[in-house]
Amino acid sequence: MTERKVGKARRDFTRMAAGQLRQVRRSVVRRRVRFVGVPGRGASRVEGGRFGWEADGPDAVLELVPETGTLPSGWVELSLTLETEDAEAASPVLQVDAGGASAAVSIRLPMAPDGRVRALVRLPDAARALRLGPVTRRTRFRIADARAVELGQAEATLRMAWPLALRLLREPERIGQVARRYMGMLRSEGLRGLDGMLGEKSRGQLSLEHYEDWIRQYETLTDAAREELRGAVAALPYQPLVSVVMPTYNTPAVWLRRALDSVRAQLYPHWELCIADDASPSPEVRQVLEEYAHRDERIRFVVRPENGHISAASNSALELVRGEFVALLDHDDELSVDALARVVEELNAHPDADIVFSDEDKLDTQGHRYDPYFKPEWNLDLFRSQNLISHLGVYRTERLREVGGFRRGFEGSQDYDLALRVVERTTPERIRHIPRVLYHWRAIPGSTALDVGEKDYASTAARRALQEHLDRTASGARIEPGPQAALHRARYPLPSPLPAVTVILQTRGGADASPRQQALRLATDYPTVEWRSAAPAASPSEAANLAAREARGEVLVFLDADLEPQAPGWLAELVSHALRPEVGAVGAKLCHADGTVEHAGLVLGMGPEGLAGYPHRGLARAAPGHVGRAVVIQQFSAVSASCLAVRRAHFEAVGGFDAEHLPDVWRDVDLCLRLRERGLRTVWTPYAELTWRGRHGAGQEEGDSRVRAGAWLQARWGETLRRDPFHSPNHALDWEDLRLAWPPRVRPSGGANVP
Repeated sequence: MTERKVGKARRDFTRMAAGQLRQVRRSVVRRRVRFVGVPGRGASRVEGGRFGWEADGPDAVLELVPETGTLPSGWVELSLTLETEDAEAASPVLQVDAGGASAAVSIRLPMAPDGRVRALVRLPDAARALRLGPVTRRTRFRIADARAVELGQAEATLRMAWPLALRLLREPERIGQVARRYMGMLRSEGLRGLDGMLGEKSRGQLSLEHYEDWIRQYETLTDAAREELRGAVAALPYQPLVSVVMPTYNTPAVWLRRALDSVRAQLYPHWELCIADDASPSPEVRQVLEEYAHRDERIRFVVRPENGHISAASNSALELVRGEFVALLDHDDELSVDALARVVEELNAHPDADIVFSDEDKLDTQGHRYDPYFKPEWNLDLFRSQNLISHLGVYRTERLREVGGFRRGFEGSQDYDLALRVVERTTPERIRHIPRVLYHWRAIPGSTALDVGEKDYASTAARRALQEHLDRTASGARIEPGPQAALHRARYPLPSPLPAVTVILQTRGGADASPRQQALRLATDYPTVEWRSAAPAASPSEAANLAAREARGEVLVFLDADLEPQAPGWLAELVSHALRPEVGAVGAKLCHADGTVEHAGLVLGMGPEGLAGYPHRGLARAAPGHVGRAVVIQQFSAVSASCLAVRRAHFEAVGGFDAEHLPDVWRDVDLCLRLRERGLRTVWTPYAELTWRGRHGAGQEEGDSRVRAGAWLQARWGETLRRDPFHSPNHALDWEDLRLAWPPRVRPSGGANVP
């Protein structure tokens, strides 16, 4: 073993031993750290009075400095009390500075109504500073009892598992399903993967314990707001009849009544409810339907003479339709009171729309809402990975008639199959998304809402519908099962003969990348590759452009030399997407050596600079993320230049990287947005996965040059950076684990309780 390798092994062992010693110490001695507040950016002391601090706006921060000793690290329980003069301004965010721009992290801290803040967070060992952003606007505030307690790994894991255990106690029928899922993660990813999955669940639970608070603050309509919305919609010029289609079969009366009541409670009055009962053996179903039809003439129903399953029943209900648009409602789910009003608002703004879809959440048997799906705007690649439209889905009746309604043989995914066929007959501009939860999916035993594994036949039917869709659209792709039930993978073909590909290896400081070429060749099964090192130049952008001009490949792949492929098919996966005629740039899943995600696409406006950030950063490598979005193919506004594939013709058409204004940082964002201007998509695939061999993040452009680059990017793309169509306005931009936005960035009309 060479002296260099011996030294590296010694350093690695020392770091590992130090980490184990820290874990032992935390398990035995729970170090407690008390903080004092020190004025930071935009915060100043106030003499006298109840409040000791004043924030000049939403960017104000306090430095949290330990009274004694060093900053805490690892898993810690953080607690404090926050009181604000303007009660609605309180919104505590912990900012963790671990050195280097890529390591900046913001964590929303949940706050109880009495101002107490308590959160389980993981702090890096390299943390240089902790800052508290207390408020969303100018106000005075008070901070008290700020402290942290370091926890051992075992205690942290138990605390993360506790919310899940409580939910399972309320829903014991899920214990077997959850146990299988976590045991699968333990077998495939070991304790690290299990810890990451629990951490993800814990973070989500921490936020979603306050989801109902979020609902009350930003979604709940007061009586006055309801009347305001009712009046606003009544004044709209276009008042279409919306037909709500509902198949029923042996529905428990309590859930059927709630579904029917949710339609009758709509603020928009021009609707009809078209119901087809699929020969329910229970006489109670017909009794309830007759009762409601007698009570409201807008409710009509038929009873099928024999059971034909959900597709046939849905078609029977469609035969009753007289409206211009059809909204689909399952027999035990509920619409929000403003659902149809919001749809009609959207139809007035976009009268050519053929499909309107909304966000959704789940409703348990006690009436508690949870697990919201905050969706992006229309995203075809995501739609081919999961049913993005789902609930609430509203379709132009003419389009439903054109495609022949629901098809038998696709039961369980009949709505997915229907949506796929309608999408083929329209254009992206006519598919509209409302970023508001308008549909509540009932989670009861046997329901797909409770667990997608409840109905395996639904996933099988979905893949068959997707395959037929891809066959009809002449893509040549084939559908395969995704990493979880209800998630799917479209594998796109490569032409024969294979096109030549040039992989341009990028290094920091112009270091020689040739030693890495042999290792990468052995880790890649794509046969026609030209390996080229970016020559030393004035900047990484200029070096990449010079290498691209000399490249012979039809497809260019810009690759950080320190990345290692996790499977030999990584390059073929990238190239298969880059060759799609509608695609510009393609990005890969990039992870750290510790098994956590660094890059799973880029979101515009995210991060401390408000330019672009990394959703799912820090997630366990195999964890699915929000509704599976960390593990499926989808469109993003941008992907990282650390591993980016693009056709050479497209790269040359937009002039390559902008070396003049963006010599290093943000060059990838700018390139992807210029490709988008030419009508080309940016696609991210998790099926090309690479891992950094060492620590990533150090050495990126900082200081004045980064500030200049950021200012130029803001000037060039300002309005675009403020609204990323592939990131929900209900998800925050100030941290990277897709938590709730307080407040949401889109404020619906009609008097919702949004400040």
